[in-house]
Amino acid sequence: MPSSRNALGGPVAPAPVGDPLSHLLPTKLAPPQTASVLVSRSAALRKIDRGVGGKLVLVTAPLGSGKTTLLTQWYREVRGARLLAWLSLDERDNAPERFFSYLVGAIRRAAPEFDAYIASQLDAQVALPLDHATTVVLRSLWNLGRELVVVIDDFHVLRERALVRAFSYLLDHAPPHVHWIVSSRGPPELDLAKLKLTEQLVTLDSRDLGLDGNAIHELGQRLCGAALKPEDVEYLRARTEGWVAGVKLALLTAGEHASVSDALRKAIGSNHDVARYLADVVLREQTEEVHAFLVLSSVVDRLNGELCNALPGITHGPALLAELERAQLFIQSLDTQHQWYRYHPLFLDFLRTQLACTYGDRIPRLHRAASAWFAEHEMPDEALTHAFASGDRGWCMALTARCVEAWMREGEIASVLHWTAKLTPEEAFCSPALCVARIACLILSRGFTPASLALQDAQRRLQTAPADPERERLSRQLSRLALLHAVLSDSAAGSGLELEASPGEEDPDVFMAGAVLAAKAYQALRLNRFDAMRRLASVARETLQGLNNPYMVGYTDVLIVLADRAQGNLKDASDRCEAAFERASRGRRNPVWVNAATALANTRYDQNRLDEAEALCIEVLPLLSQAAVFETFAMAYLVLARIKTIRGKYAEAWQLLDYLHSVLECGHQTRFLAHVCGEKIRLSLVEQSPARMKAVAQEFGLGERMRRGEWSERRFYDEAWEHLGVAQAWVLMARGRHDRAHGLLETLRASAHDAGCVARETALLAALAVCHWRAGDPTAAFAAVNRGFALVPRFGFSRGVFDETPGLQEVIVAAATQRKLSHVLPARYTERYQDLLSLGTVGQTPFAPLPSAPLEPLTERELQMLKLLAQGLSNQEISERSNVALSTTKWHLRNVFAKLDVTTRTAAIVKARERLERTL
Repeated sequence: MPSSRNALGGPVAPAPVGDPLSHLLPTKLAPPQTASVLVSRSAALRKIDRGVGGKLVLVTAPLGSGKTTLLTQWYREVRGARLLAWLSLDERDNAPERFFSYLVGAIRRAAPEFDAYIASQLDAQVALPLDHATTVVLRSLWNLGRELVVVIDDFHVLRERALVRAFSYLLDHAPPHVHWIVSSRGPPELDLAKLKLTEQLVTLDSRDLGLDGNAIHELGQRLCGAALKPEDVEYLRARTEGWVAGVKLALLTAGEHASVSDALRKAIGSNHDVARYLADVVLREQTEEVHAFLVLSSVVDRLNGELCNALPGITHGPALLAELERAQLFIQSLDTQHQWYRYHPLFLDFLRTQLACTYGDRIPRLHRAASAWFAEHEMPDEALTHAFASGDRGWCMALTARCVEAWMREGEIASVLHWTAKLTPEEAFCSPALCVARIACLILSRGFTPASLALQDAQRRLQTAPADPERERLSRQLSRLALLHAVLSDSAAGSGLELEASPGEEDPDVFMAGAVLAAKAYQALRLNRFDAMRRLASVARETLQGLNNPYMVGYTDVLIVLADRAQGNLKDASDRCEAAFERASRGRRNPVWVNAATALANTRYDQNRLDEAEALCIEVLPLLSQAAVFETFAMAYLVLARIKTIRGKYAEAWQLLDYLHSVLECGHQTRFLAHVCGEKIRLSLVEQSPARMKAVAQEFGLGERMRRGEWSERRFYDEAWEHLGVAQAWVLMARGRHDRAHGLLETLRASAHDAGCVARETALLAALAVCHWRAGDPTAAFAAVNRGFALVPRFGFSRGVFDETPGLQEVIVAAATQRKLSHVLPARYTERYQDLLSLGTVGQTPFAPLPSAPLEPLTERELQMLKLLAQGLSNQEISERSNVALSTTKWHLRNVFAKLDVTTRTAAIVKARERLERTL
């Protein structure tokens, strides 16, 4: 009788008796029993639902991420609606006979008609030709003829390459009615490119499996028996990054204590359960080389292959990092090129505990080596962090001095202050460069009190220092710093400080000489001595140009721009801003760029190029530091707040102004606080909020200042004095006290005129025009407008003047309509400010006709529409705000236009604002 072979190539066994799956472990053919407390992750479950329409759903994440739990949840949800097979793998399944035996058994359990033969325990010891086995399974799958989903859990245990290739072949040639779900700790070596190209692959990773705030809150309520506070949920989410095992272990530990909040923080910081879990499940599985690499490399917060090789005790860094990434061993790539990585925060804490226990004596050398590598690769913050951690104070001082020299060129004031503060006063004094840099940065950041204390300490130490050339140089530098302090802190104001453009004798310290000249230029600007300011700034710029100090050069450019703007030379100011920004954009986004970008944003705003100005401000804001120059800080926030107001986003404008207010108040910056006061008063007017305006006026003491006669007569022009006075004038106008507002504004205008501040006199004339207009004196209003245009005949009023002066466009429209403008505005100007000036296109009249009074009263609904129209909203936005259908909204607006006797939307907006402002 000839011998026969079974379907998988082995000898035919006797016909199976009883259960054909009896020799297989049933626990491997069904999902495991999960804990009773489960949090459903609906987004991940839905993603699996979408993926099973294709060929493969691949779930990859580190251990403890809840892969098996997620697949179990999905399995149980869809079990009644789909034909499902489940196979949990283990290390012994690397034997091909065993793997295929269990794979066939899993499918047979779901579909008994599956006709591939299942080997017996005896047959499974027979060598199995893989190609023949895959062919037999594929043939049976094609014969199955109905939809089937096969879930294979823990695929990462398959390390036999031939077996993985066989499964990849099986996956590639499986029929379209068979769908696979594979979970693994790392990406398996399957041929996934074709599946990606044909959109037959859906992947889930640790980001999909991580618990979000809602899931953590739900899990905490079930495990701890009480609702977690929002701050506890956020802390747990941030520290665990949603890692399921870490969250559950922390919650289980915290649930045993009365104070869950305190227990959570202790649990995350020193959770023995987490440590034991990581030690038993992660480190125990690693080779000795990988184990040492993990522990030693934990000394740094982020790592790459070259850095790891620079650490004592580590070799083959790039290869080991690639291996860890493939294994998904709590490591995450930080860039698309896969050059930089970081460990999961909890894993990093655990590794550092292991480092202290196992290699404690090596830690200083590891930090020193990391510091040297970061310094060589020009990463100063990391280099200094590890330098101070190494305890090598000599290296700390040398490296800090090297970094400070570069930071001073780039204007990195915050960095200089942060790192020099870590040195003792004795150490800083031993390095004159560090001593001078710290004091200079304290002065430049307006920290005048600590700067004064540091100066006094340095001068006291200098008296006992041995006489040598270095001591003499430091003495000169401290004298220069004292002068810089006096100029910028205003303690030199009115003291007869000579604003000379030359220090008088050759100064060997060119940087300090240039810095003092720049400070004197700033002081001259504050004193309204614009010609002297330009001379000083030009000499300072020339002095600093050859020192490769772009920050101070850019600072002098900004000073000259401010002088040009103050004197009405808007074209020169604009050109200089453009050139400075172009130079700064060649480098990185540092304080040089921030200063130039902020100045350009202000220019773009004044030119009514609001989108460009807003984009620059949004890019600048995250880069601002409270230790930076306050002028730049304040300007960026003020410009963006104005743009938000123009857009009708009043809440955002208030948030920006409130934040700026708090920062300036902490820094005692009264000059810029006056700007904030003016902006808040005008925003209250635009919002039609008398109560808010009253609160702002009281906060800044405007009424009390008025009673003291602060603006009763002209005086030396001061920016803060003028801005507070204008704010009070608007308060008076809102109360109908136009005569007092007029007197106040005229006093301010006369002072600005005496100082030669053309820009501010122009703005004050615009405010006077509106004051006359509201008082019912159009003739005086037109006269003030014409005087303002006469001061800037080439440019006209800027966007800033319009926004500072609510109602100005109405006056200009009326003057143009009645042929009362004595200056013909250039076409380019009227085009640029079209949204403000209601341009016409016919004949010689450059503006739309001035709207007349309503022919009949408006209904309550029409008044509502008129208010929304005055905010510049579109028909669709008005419809949404008023909860009225779009067609009905258009009908109401047509009635409003007819009653106002206007034909254009812009003219209607002008008339609307007129009516609304007169009701204040």
